[in-house]
Amino acid sequence: MDKIIDGKALAAEIQQDLTVEIKSNDLNPSLAVILIGSDPASRLYVNLKKKACEKIGIEFHEYLMPENITEAQVLETIDFLNKDELTDAILIQLPLPEQLDTDIIIKAIDPKKDVDGFHPENIKKLLAGESDFIPGLALGIWKLIESTQENLNNKSAVIVAKGDVFFQPLTKVLADKNIKAQLVDPKNPELKKYTSAADILIVAIGQPFFIKEDMVKDQAIVIDVGTNKVDENHIVGDVDYTAVFEKVSHITPVPGGVGPMTVAMLLYNTVQLHKNNK
Repeated sequence: MDKIIDGKALAAEIQQDLTVEIKSNDLNPSLAVILIGSDPASRLYVNLKKKACEKIGIEFHEYLMPENITEAQVLETIDFLNKDELTDAILIQLPLPEQLDTDIIIKAIDPKKDVDGFHPENIKKLLAGESDFIPGLALGIWKLIESTQENLNNKSAVIVAKGDVFFQPLTKVLADKNIKAQLVDPKNPELKKYTSAADILIVAIGQPFFIKEDMVKDQAIVIDVGTNKVDENHIVGDVDYTAVFEKVSHITPVPGGVGPMTVAMLLYNTVQLHKNNK
């Protein structure tokens, strides 16, 4: 049994399947990405998405905007993309500069083109069981957990994260698989009590090596969403990988775990939106 959950390999399989689907069904999916400002990490993520799209046959259009752009100008671009029949999917690269209201900008996207699945209408439908369109991050995390091939029925999951906007869909996805999940704030004074009892531990707080060996249950599945640059050459997760490795049954590495899967699920959702629009 391989303890390391290889997100890179899993993502490559998904991308290969999408390549075949696009070619064999003569599909022409199109993704528009809006990048505001010059944040190096955001620029890197957009370039990764661009390369992945081009590799499998998704048209990629970037809209690069200066840091000091006004909200009205951003909304004008979104309005154009909403009306453009050749644009299937729209993505706003987060985080946004301080002068922009993230909620207002996400709400401006046509829900039928919201590839991240963050529009309140899409979240509401998913949580009510009225939609099977799952946001890429939640879907990617589920695919990684599923790939362990463990019996997950009646398992418990704890999601350590600062906000519930991105993780409400994941809680719903896990509940649908008969996994009881709860979201716990990293500042909770009883955090260790929750994490050390979880069969599945998902961590996304942006703090290197935050989760120590004594905070993890024996034979737990650990999904590390954190991406922290500690120097010019090293990126690490929120989990102290080396310390917990022997204790867990499965764990995602950083890099090479959640990151590649998030990109693969973006491509998957772009193709789904294209088929819906057709």
